[in-house]
Amino acid sequence: MTAVDRARSLVVVIAIVACPVLARAQSAEAEALFREGKKLLKQGKLAEGCDKLAASERLDSSVGTLLNLGDCREKLGQLASAWASFKEAESLARRTGNDDKRMTEARRRAAALEPKLQTLEIDVAMRVPGLVVKRGDEVVDPGALNTAVPVDPGSYTIVAEAPGKKPWRTQVIVDARGSKKAVVSVPVLEAAPVQSTEPVQPSGPAVAEHSPELQPPRRVVPTWSTTRGVAVAMLVVGAGALGTGAYFGVHARDLADRSDERCPDTMCGDPEGLRLNQSARTSATRANIAFGTAAVAAAGATVLWFLGKPDAETVVSPSVGGGVGISISGRL
Repeated sequence: MTAVDRARSLVVVIAIVACPVLARAQSAEAEALFREGKKLLKQGKLAEGCDKLAASERLDSSVGTLLNLGDCREKLGQLASAWASFKEAESLARRTGNDDKRMTEARRRAAALEPKLQTLEIDVAMRVPGLVVKRGDEVVDPGALNTAVPVDPGSYTIVAEAPGKKPWRTQVIVDARGSKKAVVSVPVLEAAPVQSTEPVQPSGPAVAEHSPELQPPRRVVPTWSTTRGVAVAMLVVGAGALGTGAYFGVHARDLADRSDERCPDTMCGDPEGLRLNQSARTSATRANIAFGTAAVAAAGATVLWFLGKPDAETVVSPSVGGGVGISISGRL
């Protein structure tokens, strides 16, 4: 392998090392959560087991996890969540292919739950501009309004808000032993009262008229530190080294091509061809050194940035005494 080829190889290695391994880390974490969830289920701890399986599914979706999660939700009586997990498992199995058995099982389990599902329909009388409807902490998609959607049994707070309107809210209980369908009707939102823009005159002593309103202390946590400054400097040096390496790599390739034109054979007696070959080797070596420097600088800058997180906290608070101003104090 020539020096130019080694320079090219080093560029590829740096690119591979720089790529994050987040996907593999997430898969490992998802597997650990899945195993812990199965263990909890065997111990009869359904709620805790379901939470572990759900966390595993969020990190790395798989047909097996979705089937186990659906089974767990069904045992907890959360039929809508179970049905959604089975439907998602069926869809994922269909996309991945070669998993007809589990796709069929997911379809069967979802179909068995459909007659038992309870639904909640939120009807909106008038959709004013900027209308936002929430079911608990979840914002309801506008397309899901005036439509019965499957929900788990429980108590839900329905909130409707819009700019310039009074917010409206109500409570609805979906009972597993009650009706299969619950309906909430959101009325036309009333206009919010107009805020007065006239200044309010203070009623206290005259001296208080000129006293500014004291604000609560503000805590300011700085972003920069000396260590982070060094990290940025190292990153700049690394960027420069990367650019230098790229230049010498291209230059080495050009010199090598010119040398090959003069000396196409292994044995060459052309002095100019030999000189060009030697210059190509020198440029390739410089490129290797520059790329190595860039990699080290990038790694060092990353470490210093995280280690250099500032701990200092500055407290800015108003003060009155011999005049009005602010006081600034620091805490390490």
